[in-house]
Amino acid sequence: MKPTAHTLRQRLLTRARLRHWLGFARVAELGSVRKAADAIGIAQPALTALLADLESLIGAPLFERHARGMHLTALGRELLPTARRMLGAIDDAAQQAAALQSNAQHVVRVGAIGGAVGGLLAPALPALARRHPDLLVQLIEADAPQLDQLVAREEIDVALCRTPAQIPQGWSFEPLLPDRFIVVAGPDHPLCKRRRLTVEQLRGHAWLAMPAGSAARAMFDALFADGAAPPLCQISCRIPTLLRAMLRAQPLLALIPASVVRPLIADGDLAQLPFEHRLEMDPIGALYRQGDERAGVLRFMQALKPA
Repeated sequence: MKPTAHTLRQRLLTRARLRHWLGFARVAELGSVRKAADAIGIAQPALTALLADLESLIGAPLFERHARGMHLTALGRELLPTARRMLGAIDDAAQQAAALQSNAQHVVRVGAIGGAVGGLLAPALPALARRHPDLLVQLIEADAPQLDQLVAREEIDVALCRTPAQIPQGWSFEPLLPDRFIVVAGPDHPLCKRRRLTVEQLRGHAWLAMPAGSAARAMFDALFADGAAPPLCQISCRIPTLLRAMLRAQPLLALIPASVVRPLIADGDLAQLPFEHRLEMDPIGALYRQGDERAGVLRFMQALKPA
């Protein structure tokens, strides 16, 4: 008879140790017990015993053993993200404990979408660090669905995101940064010399594809819905570093939130083109617990607001 969830919970709480999960995660990442044992700093037989013990507690194999290495079973693949979250929580706890025993007196845990990193945090954090050296800011960059999960599990104190479709009970949202879509290119693109650009003028140039399902892709499709779609470079990403590399290497255009590429435009790495339409989008703001009066949260929120 297979164990119930309650039985498994009791086994894991009373008998599983963090070393079990650390060994499991390292073997999954490296595909080898020997390499994982070296990385952790224990003997290979000891790690083999840890894996066998964890599989015994769970009641099912986590790996398929092959001559060329270890491969996760379906159960192992499902449990790996949970193991990584547990180990990440230990890393966070260690960082907080060390910081609070040295010079840090306050901690704020922040989750942020890419636009908030470039639009809010990049301008604010250097001054915040100078003004409050006793404040430890733990930052996670995540997309909107991941932020929703972090908020639901109360693993962050502040979420920097766009206006939520539904604000969780006990939380408040404060808009901080208006945003809009802009058309960008490398500084040497021939369209940078124009004073005003229409949809038809943009249609004849190649574009960097935005990810399917993103707001930028939806806006792009709507812009060119009345005619032939522009040619696309089939490299799809939202990472500013890669956007910069692609746009500077080829004469491509991209439709992107201004908040995401603001630092790249300020540094001259990319150029904003004079498109005739203003394409508004939801502002970026802070989602935080109502009535949270902790000094770290208050200082962080104050740093994000315009002077």
